[in-house]
Amino acid sequence: MKYQVGQRVTGIINNITDLGIFMSLPQRSSGLIHRSDFGDNWEHERRRYQIGEQLRVVVVNFHKGKIGLSKMRVNDPDLIDHTNQFSDTKNENFLSTLTKTMQDGQKEIKKLQQDLNDYAN
Repeated sequence: MKYQVGQRVTGIINNITDLGIFMSLPQRSSGLIHRSDFGDNWEHERRRYQIGEQLRVVVVNFHKGKIGLSKMRVNDPDLIDHTNQFSDTKNENFLSTLTKTMQDGQKEIKKLQQDLNDYAN
């Protein structure tokens, strides 16, 4: 999988070192949350995480073929996730887009429930 700067992804911690948190990402990729992402609190913060824990992170850079990740910037609006279908939604259209998405989801749930009932009978 080819990642893009700004893309949000859930990974699994596979190692915690003095350098930072190494993560396994989907599609057999890996990345690093550098200790500098946690500021001066790295020594305290590193104890909060466990190997095997899932974390939501954002891709912040690529350096020499390595993926740089951030936990602290996952909600940074300046890092636009171009893989997210809603990234280009304008503020004034957000409510109508959200309403339509909810309605579409409810229709799909009803359809799945009907399919399940039909299958069971």
